[in-house]
Amino acid sequence: MSDKKEFYIGYLPKAPKGISRFTAVAILMFFLLLVASAYVVVSNQTTINNGSFEYGELTEVEGLIYMGPQPFIKVIDGKDINGEPVFKNILLINFGKFGATSSLEKIKSKIALTFDRVYVKLRGTLIYHNGVTLLELTENENSYISYRPLVDKSLYSKDIRKLGSQTLTGEIIDPKCYFGSMKPGEGKPHKSCAGLCISGGIPPMYVVKNDQGLADYYLIMGENGERLKDEVIPYVSDVTTLSGKVETLDEWKVVYVNPANIKRTK
Repeated sequence: MSDKKEFYIGYLPKAPKGISRFTAVAILMFFLLLVASAYVVVSNQTTINNGSFEYGELTEVEGLIYMGPQPFIKVIDGKDINGEPVFKNILLINFGKFGATSSLEKIKSKIALTFDRVYVKLRGTLIYHNGVTLLELTENENSYISYRPLVDKSLYSKDIRKLGSQTLTGEIIDPKCYFGSMKPGEGKPHKSCAGLCISGGIPPMYVVKNDQGLADYYLIMGENGERLKDEVIPYVSDVTTLSGKVETLDEWKVVYVNPANIKRTK
């Protein structure tokens, strides 16, 4: 039995067989470890949604403005297979990190009529993702273009359905950033920004995802219909549970919650 040890001499054309085999195995193991590490890193990354923010492109919309539970403009969005109009409720927000209420009050004073009597045309920047649409009043009160008498009485109707008390698990977000103006618009990296948006009057929303990653979205209101800001900001970006009464307003979902019933899960 030989106790000779192999060693590599650089000027020789080939390394000894034992060293060659060891080097080949080491390279293979390193490659497999690299692939496994890359898979672990990628699989644990947060998926960024493909929301759209039409930056620099102003769009005109015309419809019925209403202020509750949050500021919306209700528009006719085509027709169904029976030729009946299909309506869409677009959430209104202001430029920057602010809600639309102040601009809409100024627009109402220009019109000198209540919103429920007129068809208003506005200009702004669309934000949309996964069936949810927002309109940023990019020029604030100057986003107003014109009004005309409201003749389509069907715009008054609201399909409100009460779904009872529910307990949900998800994350509180601000819809402006989440649905397109920031990526990522959720999670810990976005915590301070979302807090500023909600503090400025942009309505808080709750994102609830199922095991397949599909999401439902809920506007968050106080249990008596009041608008919440500071009460929910401490929970932004955390995984939480909340309990409250849920209803649908046309295509939107709303949860009415006592802030004391918002709990962190981890």
